[in-house]
Amino acid sequence: MDRPEDRLALIEFIERDGRATRSVDVHRWPLTLGRALDNLVVLDDPHVAAHHAHVAPDEQGRLMLHVLESRNPVHLDGRALAAGTGVALPRAGATLHLGASRLRLRLRSSDEALAPELVLPALARGRPALPWLALAGVAALSLFSQWLGLDPGADSTAWLPVVAGLPLVVAAWCGLWALLSKLFQQRFDFAGHLRVALPWLFAIDLCGVLVPQAGAALAWPALWQLTAPLQALLVALLVRQHLLHLLPLHPRGVSTSVAALALVAGGISMTLTYRGTDRLYGAAYMSTLPLPALRLAGTVPAAELVQEMTPLAQALAERVREAKKEGADSDAGDAAAD
Repeated sequence: MDRPEDRLALIEFIERDGRATRSVDVHRWPLTLGRALDNLVVLDDPHVAAHHAHVAPDEQGRLMLHVLESRNPVHLDGRALAAGTGVALPRAGATLHLGASRLRLRLRSSDEALAPELVLPALARGRPALPWLALAGVAALSLFSQWLGLDPGADSTAWLPVVAGLPLVVAAWCGLWALLSKLFQQRFDFAGHLRVALPWLFAIDLCGVLVPQAGAALAWPALWQLTAPLQALLVALLVRQHLLHLLPLHPRGVSTSVAALALVAGGISMTLTYRGTDRLYGAAYMSTLPLPALRLAGTVPAAELVQEMTPLAQALAERVREAKKEGADSDAGDAAAD
């Protein structure tokens, strides 16, 4: 009977999320891999040959990987090896791709550096009160923003988007990520993704409330214009945190993917804004201004205000000329069609 202490190596079958679904002990060399039943590691993969590869020590004791007669190469740590190739394996083990199968070879003789143990998401509650505080903050900020935007004497139904809509949106968002957890981690982790989402949602809402108010109080339009980019950055960080919770073994790939998507989305948004307004960002506008007592910047003399509005008059006149020209071209086209 084979004993664990006699194990020479271990073959692990790796899934898309980086988890090992099953393993095969290696107690003797050579190690053979393929679809045929006489292999030590049998792969149920149509892209693998009957005898695809084997691993055995050479005369110097080096562990060698030999690719046998196969139409598809073996990938060793990303390097493609064609049929008939033999290479020495790293002493620390290696990751092999045979067909569509991904295997991890762990060697007993290597000084394997294991990653530190991860705490289960259900137990990773360094601050149990934080999600509840974030939930209260999100609700308070949403109610405050709704109150600012409502007209005096508004009907009670105007509060439904916040009272009923906000919980439904948060539940749908976390439910979607929980379904992805079920797909990749075989568990419906709704609570875990809720704990991820609430602090970031609070930060997004807080940015949307405070930054425009600060820009108005300080008379800094540029600060107001930073609101949308800051919120977009927080949304990207929120998505990144969800993905790291979902795929904790791929932090670099997650960060790179989120950064690329954020840059593409930002470029598309700026392009659409430029097409609609002839500028890369929208004009500073607030539906409700802060109280005069909150204004920290000084007043502007009337002459300076009139001087600053002069370019605006020129821009408006140019817009009028363009609108008239477009109207004349349209009328001429209609007349030609008639």
